[in-house]
Amino acid sequence: MGYRILTRRRRCVPLFLLALVGLDTSCSDQPTGAAGDRPGISSLAVTQNPHNALSTVVSFAATHTDSVRVVYWADGEPPRATPYYRLRGDSARIATLGLRPNTSYSHLVEAVGSDTSVTSDTLRLATSDLPQPLQSVRLELTGVPAGGYVLTPIALFGADTVAYAVAFDSSGEVRWYRAFAEGVPAGELKQQPNGDFTIFLGLSQGWQPTYGHYVEFTPGGEIVRSYVASPPFYTDNHDLVLSVTGDAVDAVHLFGYEIRRADLSFKGGPADALVAGHVIVRQAVTGQVDFLWNAWDHFVLADWIEPTGVNPPLDFDHPNSLDFDRDGNYVASFRHMGEITKIDRRTSEIIWRLGGRNNQFAIMNDPLGGFSAQHSVRVLDNGNLLLYDNGLRHSPLESRAVEYRLDTDAKTATMVWQYRRVPPVFTPFLGSVQRYQNGNTLIAFSTANLIVEVDPSGNPLWEGVLNLDGQSNVIIFKALKVPSLYRYERP
Repeated sequence: MGYRILTRRRRCVPLFLLALVGLDTSCSDQPTGAAGDRPGISSLAVTQNPHNALSTVVSFAATHTDSVRVVYWADGEPPRATPYYRLRGDSARIATLGLRPNTSYSHLVEAVGSDTSVTSDTLRLATSDLPQPLQSVRLELTGVPAGGYVLTPIALFGADTVAYAVAFDSSGEVRWYRAFAEGVPAGELKQQPNGDFTIFLGLSQGWQPTYGHYVEFTPGGEIVRSYVASPPFYTDNHDLVLSVTGDAVDAVHLFGYEIRRADLSFKGGPADALVAGHVIVRQAVTGQVDFLWNAWDHFVLADWIEPTGVNPPLDFDHPNSLDFDRDGNYVASFRHMGEITKIDRRTSEIIWRLGGRNNQFAIMNDPLGGFSAQHSVRVLDNGNLLLYDNGLRHSPLESRAVEYRLDTDAKTATMVWQYRRVPPVFTPFLGSVQRYQNGNTLIAFSTANLIVEVDPSGNPLWEGVLNLDGQSNVIIFKALKVPSLYRYERP
């Protein structure tokens, strides 16, 4: 196998493990190959990725090599490259991501050792077509997103329900996916801090006596492990957070729930109902529980104030997002309470309660007087709370994105920003918000099947409508911007 030798100083790129053999995630500014040993590349091959038709896998052997990457391009397009990966052993496989369907790509490996890098011969391989169910799926855009990908879970129903993790490019085309043919729909999907993705698979909507699980998988599609709330709890489908050091998962944070008998006649429900109440669980990857907070110990049924009815759902608290405050304690959203709750991650004590029947804050400067049946509560870098306000108790009904500045000493929550679409949109459930580092905000108007990015002044930059092969009643569970498919980056 021939290759070209280039003499240059390697530039260190943040690394991310694809769970493909032969690669490590560490990165240094100086190569570690011995001086005078020139890198060598052999046994080069490229194949299609069995998990993703828009991806290829390049395999090779290398000698005297510190780190490697794959450079790839289609005719008429500028070259793209994977990150550099530190080589572990003498062979590796690297997945390329974000390709176009039915397109021929050139691939070469660049290997770095000491102060010398070499590039391999070039191999070509054409991608195949998308799976038939995805061929008519796209994000119909008005305006153009600025780089990155829009990540969302979808489920295509039919004789065999298939759940998909999907990423759309700035033209609204599918450029990455992973299919899960378990016969159940998808719940929450996100890119975790270690760069892997997680998705919920199951029939649970947070209250049914049915089991589901989260799957962690690499960008290349390889399944790493599954997560469930430790027995005897069912696993909720709304949020999973992984705490990581490097690429190792230190702790798993998620919602579980247990079902008890309760009298719901005050809500017009049965006097002897089976009702789900939720727990916040922190556990190791093995399932060993380190922390447990149970809503049954901190709420009463009368705290259920949102006008959601009782059949369905039969859960009185319905948590739907979990985040960390800047001091490391939990901030959880309880939709049916209309409450955002800060919880001490060591003692389980409630630190403060915002909204709902137990509200401790005076809500200031908010023309709608507060939020209702909220989703996607996120703590911003400045400590403010950003959330998706479904607005079940607003009159007239309206959903929005809204940001509050909290003064926990004076117990005030001052609205400092909101986005209210014109004309107004109302979504009774689901929805998400995401704040970028430049101040832009991505908003998913769930049941309205609408994604909007706005600038800090609330001016819409682009809008997208999800088209799922002609399916009616399309619902966007959540939508997130992902700058890179290869590794985690903040948008």
